[in-house]
Amino acid sequence: MDQAILKKLLSNEFYNENRAKLKRALFAEEGADLFDVIEQAHSKYGHDLSIKEVMILYKIHNPISSEAEIGVVTDVITSISNAQDISDGVAQDAIIDLWKRENARQIADLAISVTEGNFDAMTTIRNLMDETIGGYVPDDFGDFTTDDLDELLAETGNGNRWMFNIPSLSRHVYGIGPGEFGIVFATPETGKSSFVVSCCAGPGGWCEQGAKILFLGNEETTRRTKVRAYQAWCGMNEQELLDRNEEAKRKYSAIKSNMLMKDVQDWDLNRIEAFIDKVKPDIICLDQGDKIQIGGQYNAGHERLRELYRRLRETAKRYDAAVISVSQASAEAEHKTKLSYTMMEGSKIGKAAESDLIIGIGRHSGETEGGEPDPTRFLTVSKNKLSGWHGTIPVVLEAGVSRYVQ
Repeated sequence: MDQAILKKLLSNEFYNENRAKLKRALFAEEGADLFDVIEQAHSKYGHDLSIKEVMILYKIHNPISSEAEIGVVTDVITSISNAQDISDGVAQDAIIDLWKRENARQIADLAISVTEGNFDAMTTIRNLMDETIGGYVPDDFGDFTTDDLDELLAETGNGNRWMFNIPSLSRHVYGIGPGEFGIVFATPETGKSSFVVSCCAGPGGWCEQGAKILFLGNEETTRRTKVRAYQAWCGMNEQELLDRNEEAKRKYSAIKSNMLMKDVQDWDLNRIEAFIDKVKPDIICLDQGDKIQIGGQYNAGHERLRELYRRLRETAKRYDAAVISVSQASAEAEHKTKLSYTMMEGSKIGKAAESDLIIGIGRHSGETEGGEPDPTRFLTVSKNKLSGWHGTIPVVLEAGVSRYVQ
């Protein structure tokens, strides 16, 4: 079969139509060497090739081949020339079958390497599996984007999003929806986690709207975050939760099944995605996204963060869920009220490039007249592909009950 396929590949048009699934490993021994010659020739010359040209080019590319080696290759070329012609359709199906088999072989080899400790191979395995499962005949690329305006608006409009429960924010940025990726960042002790918890579990929040939320914590324990969720929903501080314990339990039962939390301090992104696939949430909150581990070698921290955030964006698309990553601000943002995405820690532009929405939480550096920390916070929308609005909104953090109010 190798000879018949290699004969078809002498056609420049056929080669180009099937190039996406052609690789050296599809062919055995001398056939693979001749495929290299054919591949390079099509790239350089862009026309149909003759058997004689392939032989000449092989000798040019392999100047130190022995007479015996040249004799073997000559026999293979002769068998290619004498191979029976097959139709384009049959040749395409044969190439696709060989391509899938080779991908399966590579997946098996990589799986063995994982058992030997090479966990970075998991990403390659997943990509190969996606590529193989999604295999297509070269002229079958699926449908064009629909022209149905009602369908388009239903998917991209606010009716498909979970609304922010801060009216002054939702008037400008209604909310976040399936396949969309947002970042919330601030300096330490500003209330990043409380903001996300308030959006999830506060009155009118995503839980009350019916969203299934998966809150993954890899910084502080999610037991503490779950207490904040009780506070936000019940409107009680910690002492009131103790004093009115049964009432708090009864109230929280209304959203209990919508607010799932788990500690993932030692998980990498592959394991997180497997868990997402199992739970199938509507909204995924990552506190903090920057600390998630991914495989690969990177020359600098900002390169790792950009790749991580690219992967998180793909996670939102792959699982058709809204993803929100909590992130730290840089020292530049200390005591600032307006935080633009350039004040994010680590990969400033790289992380921002992968997001649909970025909200920075700023604050005053002083105290109130009573000597308490100033509860005023400033939500600055510095990137917004969802509604296009950019600006700053003053809000108040009710820290005792983990609620953001306008």
